[in-house]
Amino acid sequence: MLQQQNPPYDDKDQVDQQLVATLPSDPHFVQTVKDDLVHLKDTTSMTLGLVSENKELTVRVLELQDEMKELQIQALDRLAQLQNSVQVMLTQNYELHEYPIPRLFIVLPDDRSSRNPLDFFSNRFRLYFLCECGEHTKATKSKIPHHIHLAKHEGYDIDRPSEFFQQYGSYVLTILRMLKFGISMAGIVVPALPLLIRADGLDQATASLKLLSKTIESGMDQVINHIDKASVDDGGAGVEAARQIGSSEALEGANLRQLKSFLKNKDEDRVLGNLYRIVTTEGHVKWVCIDHFRENYHEKAAKAFRETLEVLQGKFDENIGRVEVTLRSRVQAEQFYAALEGARSVYELKLHFGWDTTQSDFKRLRTTLPKTCVGVLELNLGSKEGPTSDILNRGRRYDPIFGIMRHPSIQSFSIRGPYNLSKRCNLHSRKNEFPNLRHLDISLHELQEDLSSAMYLMSKASNLSSLAIDTGGYGMQYALQACNVIKGRRTYTFDFKDWSLRIPPPPKESNQAMDIQQCKEDLLRIYWENGNEVLDVDYLNESITGIFAQATTNGMGYKELYLRRDGQLGNSFVNSISTIAALSELNFIDIYMKEEEERVRILESIQLEHVRTLLIRLKAGTFEPSVMRALVDGMKKVSGKVEMDRFWLVTETDALLSLPKGDLLRDFVASTLIKKQLVLDVDMSLEQMLSLFRSADFSRLEYLRLWTKGFDSAKVETILDGLQHATNLTYLNLLQADITVGQKERMGAKGVFLDSERRLLAL
Repeated sequence: MLQQQNPPYDDKDQVDQQLVATLPSDPHFVQTVKDDLVHLKDTTSMTLGLVSENKELTVRVLELQDEMKELQIQALDRLAQLQNSVQVMLTQNYELHEYPIPRLFIVLPDDRSSRNPLDFFSNRFRLYFLCECGEHTKATKSKIPHHIHLAKHEGYDIDRPSEFFQQYGSYVLTILRMLKFGISMAGIVVPALPLLIRADGLDQATASLKLLSKTIESGMDQVINHIDKASVDDGGAGVEAARQIGSSEALEGANLRQLKSFLKNKDEDRVLGNLYRIVTTEGHVKWVCIDHFRENYHEKAAKAFRETLEVLQGKFDENIGRVEVTLRSRVQAEQFYAALEGARSVYELKLHFGWDTTQSDFKRLRTTLPKTCVGVLELNLGSKEGPTSDILNRGRRYDPIFGIMRHPSIQSFSIRGPYNLSKRCNLHSRKNEFPNLRHLDISLHELQEDLSSAMYLMSKASNLSSLAIDTGGYGMQYALQACNVIKGRRTYTFDFKDWSLRIPPPPKESNQAMDIQQCKEDLLRIYWENGNEVLDVDYLNESITGIFAQATTNGMGYKELYLRRDGQLGNSFVNSISTIAALSELNFIDIYMKEEEERVRILESIQLEHVRTLLIRLKAGTFEPSVMRALVDGMKKVSGKVEMDRFWLVTETDALLSLPKGDLLRDFVASTLIKKQLVLDVDMSLEQMLSLFRSADFSRLEYLRLWTKGFDSAKVETILDGLQHATNLTYLNLLQADITVGQKERMGAKGVFLDSERRLLAL
């Protein structure tokens, strides 16, 4: 038997040698043992390796489990984020007056066009609107489904797709993911994707929608994937849009209105998607197809309403529920009101009164409106004084109007008509508040005799989100005064006919009202950015002119300046105008000021190199040399000649200006190239005129008017000889000169009309 013992050392090779030494000397047996030892070593090494690998595998499995948990958390977060975005989008309650087009739409690739895989946003896309049916459209015993679906319309080609996705990419992604993942909320049910296209009732014009049922899912995936890819692509067209995911997904009313500009629409007179606007019992605006519109549509009453409007020659846009009508008598009014009470699909009403109305007529309207769904009301009250039978109510004739404005359903109110509105009501003595109003449209022109009434009315509508002001041609002063009464914490949109200003509210944590000074500066900036680069200072006071000057220092320059003031302006006023003139590249200046020092300070500040028309109107008498010196000094700062279209130096009366000693006028005219009109109401001698002709460049001048009082025909002949180089001249006006028939014929042969009467061509 083999005697086993433990080796006194740990070296494996030595252990092997010790074992071999104790074995029998049979070579075969020895070899077998050696082979077994080698196999044992290999097996041991392999076992140790497997143990090590198993440990690493276990660690990796645990890591993968953690990663899967993290991915699950991220997926749940993204789903919650998407649900929140959908909730925001579907529950936003747009006001009637700012919700002119449908809000829910999807975008799909246009399979009719060739695809460019290298530039996704250069390909063609079509936009399809969705019917917002749901619980709010279900009627008793309804026989049609009420899940969201594509509108019965073939869709619209998208113009400028790259710009479109930049602006609406985030919103498009939210809707596509809502449909793809079937997220239903806010009373809207999302069906399986193929059911988004309702084949029943599709006519030939929309039969192309049927083809989408097989490709709609892949098309949605393609748009989603490419916009997502753009979010990590530095130069991608949808970068900014994709980064906005998670922020508010609802569109502002202004963005909805702009959407229309991206669509190639061959039916401009029809509502997009052939949809109809409805208002739910909760006051939410929805756009639905004709089938869901008729679910709550009383055809008999609607037919009677249409027939009544036809008789009254009114207009009815049934898609948006807007009516325009002129009522010419009390009988017509009763007929219209009776039909209106039965028509539940009228949401906007533009009403014009075309007869001598009384207080009772407005009370009748006040009684009718609560029985309707009207939320946007435009009233033109006419301009008649009212019948003598209503004379006792003239001082409170329009009082029922304020009751109409207070009605909870009226969100938007516009009033036009009576010049004496404030005199025919007890506005200031009333304690009316109008918290229901979100939009107010008034005319300051019609209230100009009592501007405080308009301001008082605005101050009582504490929840206004937008204000439209018709300044009636009275300029910015009334508009800026309106800013003083719009205080609060909402966002305001001031709409001044062709331009508007959006003013954000203060931060939520702030307890301060909006910065009225900043509001005014922003107002002027928007006025300027909308192409209004004309500044007429005639009706501005010192404070408002200072606001213009401050805005100019912030980069808002002007092109035209009109300043005609009779009286001393004051140092602050002049400083403001000088600032505006110095920082603006004025090309048209019309200036009349009584005080010489003030006039000179303003002229000194003008950048003459930009001026193309310069009209200086002075008081009669001595022509102050300081005026011309300011102009000559200004010309010295300019490199080369200044090209002007017109230069007038005139008086407000028929009196002449006496030319001072020196050659300042000649030097100024010589430093310019006047192309159209030169008018000088200055008392000059013949020698002074000839000196002016020799110094000036009249090669392109078309019109010249000079005062030549007492000049006989010989002097006129000298003037005509001195103007031989004025080859483009077509009109020569030598006031009060003795001109012969021969001289007129001589100039006529050159194409020049020679005159001596006080005439002035228009600018």
